[in-house]
Amino acid sequence: MQTSQQSSARVGRQVELSDQRVVDIRPLERRDREGLADAIGRLSPQTRYLRFANAKPHMSSRELDFLVDVGRREHRALLAVDPATGWGVAVVRYVQLQTEPAVAEIAATVSDDWQGLGLGTAMVVQLIEQARDDGFSALRASVLASNKRSIAMLLHTGFAPLPSRGTLREYELPLQPRRRNTLNGYPA
Repeated sequence: MQTSQQSSARVGRQVELSDQRVVDIRPLERRDREGLADAIGRLSPQTRYLRFANAKPHMSSRELDFLVDVGRREHRALLAVDPATGWGVAVVRYVQLQTEPAVAEIAATVSDDWQGLGLGTAMVVQLIEQARDDGFSALRASVLASNKRSIAMLLHTGFAPLPSRGTLREYELPLQPRRRNTLNGYPA
């Protein structure tokens, strides 16, 4: 099993998007609080609505504290930074469910100008690997039925719909433990 320092999602990486722009993806940290608040403020009302399921104009101090209280198995988050501006342009996170400790709920937010380029998908793939390394058995997502881009991203990364009705749709990805290469019981 990898330690959190060795885990793929914990190491900063660069990702090239479909329009050839490059972003730096790294773990979100407490020091990102102000930048996160600014990034949420730059989201269009439609993107904020699709992410938070309401017309949230800004985040409270308490909500921001929760969003940056990360870096442990129960709550991890990745931040994509535009190296040209230094601005955060996307965040993906998971939070362990209190009622099902082996399951974590995932959420993703991508700035309007960066949507549709594969950024959310690339970050979700990294977060899936982190959740697997952390020993979760499944990831779940709740998405507005009208959020077609997020639904497509979830399906593309292997999530399957759960029976659900109403305005929210539920998706789940069972996580299989990483298989170790072994030869006669010893690492290969």
